[in-house]
Amino acid sequence: DPVMIKQLTDLLIDRSPLHIPSVSAHPKKKVLTPLIGLETGSPRMAKQIMPSKGIPFNIDDWPSVIIRGLEIMNANYWYPMMTLMIGNPGETDEDVRETLDLVYEIERRGLFAFLVPSVFTPLEGTRMKSQTGVTRTRDLSALQWQLMMKCWKFNLRPGVNTRWARWAFRMGGLSLWAMKLRRTNGPNFKWAMMNFSGVFPEPWMQRWGKLHRPRPLKLKTRAELLRSMRPSYWKYLRADTGDVPDATATATQPRSRAPDAGERPTSSSTALDNTMNRP
Repeated sequence: DPVMIKQLTDLLIDRSPLHIPSVSAHPKKKVLTPLIGLETGSPRMAKQIMPSKGIPFNIDDWPSVIIRGLEIMNANYWYPMMTLMIGNPGETDEDVRETLDLVYEIERRGLFAFLVPSVFTPLEGTRMKSQTGVTRTRDLSALQWQLMMKCWKFNLRPGVNTRWARWAFRMGGLSLWAMKLRRTNGPNFKWAMMNFSGVFPEPWMQRWGKLHRPRPLKLKTRAELLRSMRPSYWKYLRADTGDVPDATATATQPRSRAPDAGERPTSSSTALDNTMNRP
């Protein structure tokens, strides 16, 4: 809800003690940092561990929900702390690749959030309390290590923006890997650490086959996401956002239809009133 996010920003931003000059476009470089559970970029894994998290949207559209939500938040100086889970029970290499694709898509679009990866930990009182995933760092795959270290490299962008700091991270990271981490974390950790340290350009390592090369995501627009909701939910949308689905037009069109070139989603107060009056 872009209107609500803007109203919350007007209320909260001056009270925020956080400043990130290299990221925020706010006149005083202030930011707001709510906590949001991203958890995975794989719709298949999302269906398994959090099937209702995307409501009122379909969990198959989870990557689109994340990107469109981040666009609205970043435009209002919100740079959330987004948690991810790595090594979930049943997680496949393809699930990790899809999560990496989402992380790279966030970066490619110039969006920013603090991506906080953690290894799956079963919690008492949940339906996954008796399940186990990865239990040792040596058991993480090369793809899982790439995801974890890519997230931390991405998080450093606001702070490591001087030449001396980048070189300090390179030398420190290499030294730590050589002295201890290559034995502690195993061989799968090597190229993820090389990427984190910036020893070689990332595209080079992708061409060499040492890192996953991101694939472009096919994302839905905000208007397409709203049209994909159940019509019974439309009455809860704000008409002043300018993109409330038109009940009459949507009834005769496939939900997945992309807008034509130059087409702008319409808002019909009459259609909204009719929807609200339905039993």
